[in-house]
Amino acid sequence: YLLLSDVNGQRHALAPGAVPAICEVPGEGTSALLLPGGRLVVVEADVETVALALSGEGR
Repeated sequence: YLLLSDVNGQRHALAPGAVPAICEVPGEGTSALLLPGGRLVVVEADVETVALALSGEGR
């Protein structure tokens, strides 16, 4: 699992394969992760950083 906090401070534990899409949000290095069921989680990290963390390469 990847542990992260969203922009509201809520913590999430995500299985790497559970994130079907990562989208850049206009602003400085913010991304939205699409989760199963259509829920969006916005994090203060750029798309590349999130993708590397989910792939296991960025740990």
